[in-house]
Amino acid sequence: MHIVIKMLMSKKSKEFDKKIISNIDIFKSTTNINDIFNKLLNNLYKNLAYDVAISIFKDDTDFKIMACHGDGVELETNSYIQDEKFINLINRVTKSGTMFYIHDLRKVDYTKYSTKLQLLLYHKRSLLMIPIIYKDEIYGTVIMLNYKKAAYNEIYRGNAYSIVSQVAVAIENAKLFKKLKDIDKTKTDFLSTVSHELRTPLTSIIGFTEMVKRKFEGSIVSELDLSIEKNQSAVVKIKRNVNIILSEGERLSSLINDLLDISRMEAGKVLLNVRETDIEEIITQVITLTNPIIRGKSLQVIQSISETLPKIMADKDKLMQVIINLISNAIKFTEKGCIVCSARVVAANIIVSISDTGVGVREADKKYIFEKFSQVGDTLTSKPRGTGLGLSICKYIIEEHGGEIWVESEIGKGTDFSFSIPIIKTN
Repeated sequence: MHIVIKMLMSKKSKEFDKKIISNIDIFKSTTNINDIFNKLLNNLYKNLAYDVAISIFKDDTDFKIMACHGDGVELETNSYIQDEKFINLINRVTKSGTMFYIHDLRKVDYTKYSTKLQLLLYHKRSLLMIPIIYKDEIYGTVIMLNYKKAAYNEIYRGNAYSIVSQVAVAIENAKLFKKLKDIDKTKTDFLSTVSHELRTPLTSIIGFTEMVKRKFEGSIVSELDLSIEKNQSAVVKIKRNVNIILSEGERLSSLINDLLDISRMEAGKVLLNVRETDIEEIITQVITLTNPIIRGKSLQVIQSISETLPKIMADKDKLMQVIINLISNAIKFTEKGCIVCSARVVAANIIVSISDTGVGVREADKKYIFEKFSQVGDTLTSKPRGTGLGLSICKYIIEEHGGEIWVESEIGKGTDFSFSIPIIKTN
């Protein structure tokens, strides 16, 4: 008989272990602390059952009720646990790291607690308090109440402790995730502030440099005797230096614009000006705009659209920004050959592709290529000029339009960037 009981107990234990393992993924997939505490009580009820349960989060020195399940218990009961004696009990449990069990509340003088706490414990007979601890870090406690006396035996308490222990890891991960989000927001705010501060003086620098260039080339040079070699040499050097200032100023302005774009996007402050748009017209305009960039290269930018494309609902300026960025990238990494910009209808989308015959993208880089500040290539020997924000901005814009963006490439054989935009649906 004893052997049969042991076998049954062992079978139940294995079944419970399987439930524990299956529940771990549920907690791992959540980074919201409130959701974690709710899921904790749901899992306790599903696997063990209770009449009333309360999960309490310890934030520094304060305790806060995160979730309440059961009859007559609501989140407004936060004030119930502010009783000094009850707080001392919670502290004792969390500091010791051990469970606290009262098998019969009628034998405990809880009438000395506050009136609200007495109401909470009224008609309850069993109380089980389990600490939420991970690597000596105290995150709170779970209180389980039952109308029956001695409702929680040793096996029940052990199983409840196993479930609660999983949650501590999830809470730690959620807190770390929140810290990372706060750090990311601080970084974004900093970039936005610095970019704004840089923009004003940079605009002045570029403006005054253009004025100096016009004045020098229009008035000063004409007054010089260019038959003198020294004057010729000085004019060439000044022109070159002024052009460098303008070129680097414009490059810096472009970088600042990227930083401002990404900070606005992360703050959710970018609103699309969506209207009926002709994608072929955008491609034609962009190719015309990028033609000056390929001067001096054995390179062609070709438009390849063999069918009449339907209209799309899109922000024209934002799509131009995407295509300019993709064609500019292709030019940057392609010394000779051609860049083909094509568009075609596939199902309910227009697919736009920019294909080049350049150096290609390594397989290992593909998964990072659309991330912020990510730059492909050997960062020590051939680091591209830029912030590494362009493709991240493209991804944001395309996804805001309800589309997707992806890359296909092979080292030495070129790269193909493509994105999809939904077609206007007609009734």
